[in-house]
Amino acid sequence: MTVNTAMQNVRKLFISQAVMLLNAGMLGLGTLLTAILGFVYWWFAARSFSAEAVGLAATAISLMNLLAHLSEIGLGPFLMGEISHQRQPGSFLTGALLATFSAAIVVGLIYLGIAIYTSTHLGSIVSSSASDLFFVAGCALTVVTIVLDQALVGLLRSGLQLTRNVFFAVTKLILLIALGLTIGRSASEMAIFATWVTGQFASLVMVVGLLVYAGTRVFHRPEIRVFQPVIRHVCGHHTLSIAVQAPGLLLPFVVTVMLSPQINAAFYAAWTLLNVALLVPASLASVLFAIAARDMELFPVRLRLSLGLSVLACTVTALAFFFFSRFMLWIFNPAYAVIAGNSLQFLGIAAFGMTAKYHYLAVQRVRRRLGVATLILIGGAVLEIIAAVIGARFGIAGTANFWVAAVSLEGLLLCPALYWATRDIAKPSTTVPSAADGLATNLGETGQRGFASQN
Repeated sequence: MTVNTAMQNVRKLFISQAVMLLNAGMLGLGTLLTAILGFVYWWFAARSFSAEAVGLAATAISLMNLLAHLSEIGLGPFLMGEISHQRQPGSFLTGALLATFSAAIVVGLIYLGIAIYTSTHLGSIVSSSASDLFFVAGCALTVVTIVLDQALVGLLRSGLQLTRNVFFAVTKLILLIALGLTIGRSASEMAIFATWVTGQFASLVMVVGLLVYAGTRVFHRPEIRVFQPVIRHVCGHHTLSIAVQAPGLLLPFVVTVMLSPQINAAFYAAWTLLNVALLVPASLASVLFAIAARDMELFPVRLRLSLGLSVLACTVTALAFFFFSRFMLWIFNPAYAVIAGNSLQFLGIAAFGMTAKYHYLAVQRVRRRLGVATLILIGGAVLEIIAAVIGARFGIAGTANFWVAAVSLEGLLLCPALYWATRDIAKPSTTVPSAADGLATNLGETGQRGFASQN
C-alpha cells in the first residue's frame, strides 16, 4: 500500500466519521434542547396541575404514541434507508405520509371501538365524540411527524428535524404555561393533552412554511407503487420496530391501570428523564443506519464508535438514577418524591439493555438476519410487559425493578452478537441497493423517535 493510498483511506475514514458525528450531533443538540424544554414542560405540569390529571395525560400521550407507531407500518425506517436513492424523493415522501396518516386514522378508530367495551383509564380524553376524534387526530399528526423526521435523517438534513422538534417543544410549553396561568389546578387531563397535539400541528405548519420560504416544492403527487414490491419486507421490519418500542410506550399505561394515575404521575417524571437519556444512543444508532446505506465497508468501525459513546451515556444515566432519583422527583414535585421514594433508583440500569437492543437490531438488519431477530425481540417485548405486570403486585418499585431485570437480561443475551459484529470486516459495497434490497440492509432504528415523542 502506497503512502497516497494510505492517506486516502485515512481521509475517507475521517470524512465518513465526521458525517456521522455531524448528523448525530444535530440529533444530539435537538435531544439536549428538547430534553431541557421537556423537563420544564413536565415540571410545570407537576407544579400547576393535579397528580391525577398529569398521570392521565401522560398515559394518553404514551398510548397515542404507541398507536402512531403501529400506524407507521414500517415506512419511516424504509424512508430513512431509501429516500436518498430516489429520483423524486418528494413524491416518495408524500406517498408515505399519506399512507401512514390514513393508517393512523383507522388504528385510532379501532382503538375507540375497543375502548367502548373496556376501561381505558384516560378520563375525559376518551369520553365524548369530540374528544374521541381529537385523540384520533393526535395519532394521525404524531405518525406524520415520526415519518417526516426519519425521512429528514435519511436525507442527512437533521438540522431541519432539530428545528421542528425544538419548535414543537417550545410551542407545547407555551401553551401549557398559558393553561396553568388561566385555569390552574382545575385544568383537566384533556386540556394538558391538547397542548401536546396542538404543538405537533404547529411544528408541521412551521416546517411547511420554512420549505416554502426556501423555494422548495412542498406538495407532490404521491408515489405509492414503489412500496408494493417491498410491502412484505416493510411489515417485517415494522414488527421488529414495534417489538423494541412497545414495552416502553405501554409501561405508563400499565402503571396507571395496575396502580393509579397519581402513582403514574410520579413514575412518568422519572420515565421522562430516562427517555431523554436513551435518546443519546438512539440518535447515534439512527445516523449509523442512515450512513450504512451509503458505505457498508466501515460499518464495524462505526458500530464500535456508536457503542462506545452509548455505553458512556448509559453509565452516567445509571449513576444519576442510583444516587439522585428521589431528588429528581422532588424537583418535579415534592409529592412525587413522597409517592415513589427510592423505588426508582435502579431504573437507569435499563439504559444498557435498551442500547443493546438498538444496536442489535441494526446489526441484524444490515446482515439480513431478521428471522432470529424477530423471534428474540418479540419474545423480549412480551417478557418486559409480563415482568412489569407481575411487578405491579409489589407497587411502583416492583414494576420498575421487574422491568429493568427483564430488559437487562435481554441486553446480556444480545451482547455476543454485538461483539462479533464489531469484529467483522465488511466487504466494500460496489452497487447501489434496490428498494427491496435496501430495505433489508439499510433501515435505521426508530427508537429515537419512540422516545423523543414523549418529551
